[in-house]
Order: sequence, then C-alpha cells, then structure tokens
Amino acid sequence: MATIKSPNPQYTGVSASLPFVKGEAKTDNPWLVEWFKNKGYEVVEDEQLPGNPPIETDISKLTKDEIKAKLDELNVEYKSDDNKDVLIEKLKEETEKGE
Repeated sequence: MATIKSPNPQYTGVSASLPFVKGEAKTDNPWLVEWFKNKGYEVVEDEQLPGNPPIETDISKLTKDEIKAKLDELNVEYKSDDNKDVLIEKLKEETEKGE
C-alpha cells in the first residue's frame, strides 16, 4: 500500500481515480503509484512485509485509457482505434523488453 500526498494538503476530491481526503489518498495499484510519482506527487510506500511477494499489475484490469496512458509514457506508438487486446499486447511486449 502507498500513500499519495497531494501538493495541496487541503485537497479533497478525485484524481486519476483515487479519492483524496485532506491531501492524501491510498492505493496498492503500482501503475498509479508510478503515475503519481511521475507527476511530482509525494509517494510514501509501505514496506513490503517479509514473505509477501511484490504486487503485480494485472494489465487486463486496466481500462483502455489507462493502457494508452502507459503506452504514451513509454513512447510506444499505437493506433487510436486499436482495441484493448492489441493495446495490452503492445504494453506486454514493451515491458518484456525492459526485463
């Protein structure tokens, strides 16, 4: 679990699907954690408990727009009318290159 801290400590509302209350939100979604880090938010990650594997992102659970945002972040080209399966395949290929 990670705590995302808004630049505005009084912010209450929803940003990137996370509900913020008094400038803080919590998530265990690694993609959102990275997204907020890249946007300059302070992110406080809880220590991984011994014996627990790291959280994996299930790409199939992401929305089409979230996948497109991740592809944009990685500078991967895609067609605007590509379906979700095609986008998932492109994202998997790109992430496998980095391993």
